[in-house]
Amino acid sequence: MSKKIFVLLTILLVMAPLAFSQSRETGAIIGTVTDESGLPLPGVTVTISGPAIMGTRSTMTDARGTYRFPALPPGTYTIKAELQGFGDVVNRDVRLSTTSTLTVDLTMKQSTLEEEVTVVAKSPTVDVKSTETASVSLSNEILRNIPYSQFTADIVNMAPGVTNNVAFGASQNTGIAYTMDGVNVADPEAGSAWVFSDHNIVEEAKIMGVGLPAEYGNFTGVIFNLVTKSGGNNFSGHMEFDFQGKRTDKPKGLWGTENNAAYIDDFPSLTTPLLKLMDVNAHLGGPIIRDKLWFYVGLQYYRTWRYPTGFPEAVDYKQPRSFLKLTSQLTPSLSLTGSVQIDTYNGINRGAGATVSPEATVTQKSPEVVGNFSLTKIFSSKTFLDVKAAYFWGYYYLDPEVGMAPYMHFDFADNFQRFSSGYFYYADRQRFQANANLSHYVDDFYGSHDFKFGAEFERSMARSRYGFTGEGGELGDHVQYYDYYGYPYLAYQYDGYDINTRYTRLEAFAQDSWQVTKRLNINAGVRFSLYWGQVKGISGNVYTNSRISPRLGFTYDLFGDKTTVLKAHYGHFSEAMLTAYHDRMNPPSAYSSYNGYYYDWYDDDEDGIYDEWLLWFSIPHDQYLMDPDIKHPYMIQWTVSLERELFKDSSFSISYINRQWKNLIGPIDLNADYIERTVTVPNFGDYTVYERTLETLETPQYYITNLDRVYGDYPWIMQKPYRRYHGIQFQFNKRFSNRWQLLASYTLSKAWGTTDNGFADDIGYGGSVYDPNFWINSDGNSTYDPTHMIKIQGTYVIPTIELSVNVYYHGVTGNAWTTRYRTARFNQGRITFFIEPRGSNHYPMDHQIDIRLEKIFTFASKYRLGLMVDVFNLLNSDTITSWGTRWMYDWNPTIYPSTQGHELYGIVNARQARVGIRLIF
Repeated sequence: MSKKIFVLLTILLVMAPLAFSQSRETGAIIGTVTDESGLPLPGVTVTISGPAIMGTRSTMTDARGTYRFPALPPGTYTIKAELQGFGDVVNRDVRLSTTSTLTVDLTMKQSTLEEEVTVVAKSPTVDVKSTETASVSLSNEILRNIPYSQFTADIVNMAPGVTNNVAFGASQNTGIAYTMDGVNVADPEAGSAWVFSDHNIVEEAKIMGVGLPAEYGNFTGVIFNLVTKSGGNNFSGHMEFDFQGKRTDKPKGLWGTENNAAYIDDFPSLTTPLLKLMDVNAHLGGPIIRDKLWFYVGLQYYRTWRYPTGFPEAVDYKQPRSFLKLTSQLTPSLSLTGSVQIDTYNGINRGAGATVSPEATVTQKSPEVVGNFSLTKIFSSKTFLDVKAAYFWGYYYLDPEVGMAPYMHFDFADNFQRFSSGYFYYADRQRFQANANLSHYVDDFYGSHDFKFGAEFERSMARSRYGFTGEGGELGDHVQYYDYYGYPYLAYQYDGYDINTRYTRLEAFAQDSWQVTKRLNINAGVRFSLYWGQVKGISGNVYTNSRISPRLGFTYDLFGDKTTVLKAHYGHFSEAMLTAYHDRMNPPSAYSSYNGYYYDWYDDDEDGIYDEWLLWFSIPHDQYLMDPDIKHPYMIQWTVSLERELFKDSSFSISYINRQWKNLIGPIDLNADYIERTVTVPNFGDYTVYERTLETLETPQYYITNLDRVYGDYPWIMQKPYRRYHGIQFQFNKRFSNRWQLLASYTLSKAWGTTDNGFADDIGYGGSVYDPNFWINSDGNSTYDPTHMIKIQGTYVIPTIELSVNVYYHGVTGNAWTTRYRTARFNQGRITFFIEPRGSNHYPMDHQIDIRLEKIFTFASKYRLGLMVDVFNLLNSDTITSWGTRWMYDWNPTIYPSTQGHELYGIVNARQARVGIRLIF
């Protein structure tokens, strides 16, 4: 392997001087200038200008009449071509988004007079060179107008193919690469969203993951990148106030209604879920030195009160945020950008739900600081260098609402938790990351080539502390009690753990966009990844891995006019590097033993004492073992798509996506032994379950490995571990122009396997995979399996009255659910298992319409005042999102007719209104 690494790095270093294209925060515009007969014109001076760049940039066409403008921020541009003896040509309103390369060809007419020909904007909407497909750019115009929660982490769920933070079948949260200005801002532990920003600082949100070249890695779902605003040569500002009330707020009847009427007879305590919100923000950008130094600053106070179904209080979060960004151009070819964000995410009643009392929740305190730096050096129109560095620090601490002393009690009879959350959790996080990319364009080498070479370095830390609460009781401290009709039944004692885990990630890539002919483009690349995982206090690496990820695809311009392109792509995509792979390699001293007790009503131990707690088991935390041959998880993807430009600013695409996940990780227990038992399930029949032998229960030896690789060798993995996804997506995109925009998509898909796609399911935290009961009926639909997904986001500004009408409709198939059964007590506790194939049922399809009406007043030619009214869930849907699925426990067909016998845990939010006012200049 070391020899392979050396050879690969040598190749990459040789290619380093040969590397042009765009980055995650920029795009590129290229084109050919010809005369009226179609002959190329060399020596044409081409100039580009726009509010997103400082001053203008100029280049000259080469012998083939081609020009190139790399590393352009997203925005609207004007392109001008000048050549003596020809009339000037100007193409205005060319709209560029991140990661795209637009081809804008210009035709010049001979003229003896000085004249300028202004071309009516025909900004290309199809990138004929990139294999990227099924992506979406949500511009500031969409984010500013389409009604949504205004919580930036929710933006990803507005994209086609994404729902519940699950993207095209990948694991929830873990599969998404949350990035900001091109660098990672996810939780280093398991990859969930960590940095929450003010949505008004976002210039563009790009969600992409299908057909990406080797430049992109560290994900298996999508990359969700927020590009922040940068000020400009003119002062601009945005001040806004939004308020969304609950039904009982004054004036009563304005803010909302209820949607629980269909269920209230069966569930008298069921409350209507809703979200109350207040958002106050102010932003200002402009020049410190025109064309040299810009600033952008944003301040926000964002507060939400979320009222879950069946919970009497609000989950109340206060979120003050501040953001500062400086953008400088030291020379026409060298620019620097730096930004810092400071925010806090503090709340109460975290963990609230229909089966939890208010005193059984936790409070949260979460400050953070995020800093970004970038440097772009343009050596020529053919070569540029992009360097980025970022750092973030933060923590989130969860403390019981009632303090550490009370014990938690959960009653099996009514499925309800009381008195305390029963746990505390403290998470400390840090990350440093640096990226460097060098790009270069090469002509006349068996066609033309856009080469790109880059490297990424990341060093991250995650410290986590967890334990049970409760003090002074008969069993001692740190105990959770489980009752039955208020009487003692089971108890578990756990002092907790204090683990401190780090990792280093080093990745390099090389890629080439090879234009073989004017219509055929081949994209080939390779990404090489090295991972080292460490634990504080233990020398050396406890997790070492590497991966080579090939990418290969092509694009073909079907008609040669750059309006219709056929794309195909095949690639390997490695899962993000996280501490979750190896955090259980912390030493045993970081963990306490786990003790189980049962209440002896009948003197089972024959000591003459009734009504006492007896020690059931005591499991010490022995050192986990890491498979020395463990392989890093990855996803194989192939896709085919057809994209067509329909008319000005609009395109339509059809994409087929096929994915399968490999090297799924999880622990097995080398000392485990089980005995078959038969359980009779009423109305369903007899099932074989597996009881852990008591002598092996207290002597586990866990071994972290690839589950799909050891299947067949480890006897207690009863089904072959696998996960797959395929889907077809139709997408229409009309960018904002002529007073309207529309983004509409339909995705038909299937996600299935024996391994689920919940949070961290494929990286080692997918449940008790070492237990054979886990695999009973495990083959079926994944939990997040949205068979049908329809999303429509549209805006139209009515002329004369200047009324903006914005509509957001989504119709998404509900999550898959499975009938389960909970047994009586066995040695390892009560067993809950599937009594039908995984995901045999789905919750109903959720149809919701949200609208925004904004009356716009313009005065003093540049000030725009908007008065807004939003209505969410316009039709007041009452779709069920969660109910009890345990047969004869929280699902009994003889009761609750409104929910077919299921206890009801969640429905969608009722219809609500929001009002707002904003001033933009």
